[in-house]
Amino acid sequence: MTRVNSQDAAATMKLHGKSFWFASLFLPRQVASDAARLYAFCRRMDDLADIAVTQAKREVLAKVRQDLQRGVSDDPSVADFLELARQYDLPIGAADWLIGTFLEDAEAPMLIENEKQLVRYCYGVAGTVGLMMSPILGADRSRAGAAAIYLGVAMQMTNIARDVLEDARGGRRYLPGDWVRDALPQAMAATPESRQEIASAVARLLDLADQYYARAAAGFTLIPSQSRRGIAIAASVYREIGMVLRKKNCAWWEGRVRVSLRRKLWVASRVLVGQAELDRMKRSKPVVDLWSPLEGLPGVR
Repeated sequence: MTRVNSQDAAATMKLHGKSFWFASLFLPRQVASDAARLYAFCRRMDDLADIAVTQAKREVLAKVRQDLQRGVSDDPSVADFLELARQYDLPIGAADWLIGTFLEDAEAPMLIENEKQLVRYCYGVAGTVGLMMSPILGADRSRAGAAAIYLGVAMQMTNIARDVLEDARGGRRYLPGDWVRDALPQAMAATPESRQEIASAVARLLDLADQYYARAAAGFTLIPSQSRRGIAIAASVYREIGMVLRKKNCAWWEGRVRVSLRRKLWVASRVLVGQAELDRMKRSKPVVDLWSPLEGLPGVR
């Protein structure tokens, strides 16, 4: 069998991407099913990269990338993605870039140096997913790419802000080094004296993420109305992770924050009645250059 069972894909999303799964409940059934299939593929690639510490494992990822170019694979998850790609004309280059970024991150502890590298990393692991998700949603192909990338970048920045302690314990630092005086992950996890300085960097990251959320929201009109509310809910619920963290004064050392189901329902209700915070934000003008750090990447014009 070459196709991933849609129920298994949805279960994968529910287990590993609870906010995405919640938002998928507001999408048309077929769109939600196909979005879950894409999520399952991306999750599988992430898992493969995480164990790509031997030559044999690296060869597995190399074969996946070759399969993507050939359009044929005996790996069920890859074969299913290729079927999905043919159905929606998904950008294979984005999938290849995603895998390459996962592999780079897995092979050496990531130490982000500056804001440009941060943005390009976020593109690699999430902006690429936005590019692939956009056709599944039925978005305007000629104009929706930028908004899709912006939303992926914003969501990944939220992930980074949420997981500073977990990443530091794993030997990784996604906060730009020039924001935190090049603090090493081990020191970040172990030195109380640096907590407030790093908390300030987390707040700065959430501010930057908001800029990307706002630009993404300005492009939601390029998504058909039946899918638009689901994506608006996904963006709003994900952004709420950062809002919860802000309310805790960005106390990253306390570990991962979560958005309760009750809060998700409240956020979704605000979207549904046209009172989402993103509706206000999208009318604001960006105060930083959001696009030039992305220049030269697949899907970026």
